[in-house]
Amino acid sequence: MIISLIIPTRERVEYLKESIQTALRVKDDQFEIIVSDNASNDTTQEVIASIQDSRLKYVNTGERVSMRQNFEFSLQQCSGDYVIYIGDDDCFLADQFPFLRRILEQHTPDALSWDRPTYGWPITGYGKHTGSVKFQRNSLYGEIEKIDCDESKQRLLACNLGALGPKPAIYHGCISRRFLRSIETSEGVCFASSNPDVYVTYQAVLQNANAMHVAHPFTLNGYSPASTGGAHHSFKTGDPRRQPAHLWRKETKQDPLCDVLGCTLTVPHAFFSTLETIRTNSPREIEKPDYRAWYHYVLNSPRPDDYETQRMLAENIAAYAEQTGTQKELAEAGDTTVAVAGKIKKYSQRIEKLRTMMHRKRISAEIDGKNNALTAALTYDRVLGDDYAGILDGSRSRSLCWKAAMQRSRETQSIARAA
Repeated sequence: MIISLIIPTRERVEYLKESIQTALRVKDDQFEIIVSDNASNDTTQEVIASIQDSRLKYVNTGERVSMRQNFEFSLQQCSGDYVIYIGDDDCFLADQFPFLRRILEQHTPDALSWDRPTYGWPITGYGKHTGSVKFQRNSLYGEIEKIDCDESKQRLLACNLGALGPKPAIYHGCISRRFLRSIETSEGVCFASSNPDVYVTYQAVLQNANAMHVAHPFTLNGYSPASTGGAHHSFKTGDPRRQPAHLWRKETKQDPLCDVLGCTLTVPHAFFSTLETIRTNSPREIEKPDYRAWYHYVLNSPRPDDYETQRMLAENIAAYAEQTGTQKELAEAGDTTVAVAGKIKKYSQRIEKLRTMMHRKRISAEIDGKNNALTAALTYDRVLGDDYAGILDGSRSRSLCWKAAMQRSRETQSIARAA
């Protein structure tokens, strides 16, 4: 079974060169790493060429394309039975890879997702927790659980995203090539939405895929000023996170494949547009979502002081409501019962967050004066150890694994302080 890790990139070589090193630590000759370069103008190609590892493959789109097109292009370049995508500032936990392979080979699911802790690159002014990694008990050493995609589908259509729970994922998750082929369009396109990762997740939910989840990480989600994850957010003028957003929108507008709501402006807008794109283009009928709840969710997503985004969203949603004959639902989207339900959901999420704060540990990712994706992955793997094997074969309890990990975290932190 070949497992492919795909890293789409664009002029972020200072992050990419460390991210790649985290994956190269994997000791497995049936593992391949595809770096898909979106026509970068920096030294990305030279850096990749300097790495001697037959499992590493560099491909270049040849011209600047959208994120969706880069995802599609890179998928055609890999040979994996399972495919994983991560960002070029993310980390791969090489010492946990044998457990990932073991799960895939034993259960052969359509999709396997996992909890993904975050690592913030230590950039001045980019957050108080940058340069460290967090360990949370309920996100480590979890057993394999089956995702009820039918139940997730009902929650998705109802816009009850807070209760959606673990979801199938190809970004910081694993999808079988078999399933990816099943969602190809008649033109052979797998990622048929501007938001390729969300598209695959929603397709898996709507098609009731055989999906599994483990509360145990195999990757770390990195964030930095270069992160595309901020592409749909509205930031203040001068915020460095605006630049990736501008680039994302510019390239998305040039993509001949367009979502039904056009180029989206916020994360909720992107979620709704992806769902409606799937429903509109699906060869089989998919029941209608709760438009009232979705409209409320989208229209309340911009920053309170971002009047321009509010105006553009209102125009976009009004046009779509007219197109779909859902003006009544749009008029009801301001209903206070919808707003109250949203506030209750946010309140319950805060309570859950406070509850989990009692069982977590944060330590520095610095090793020998360096702090980057590689040191973060090394630190995380060092603390996790190989205890997850005991969970998979039933020989160890989660609580014992957690205690052992916390002991290693204290030892790791002591070594870092001494250095």
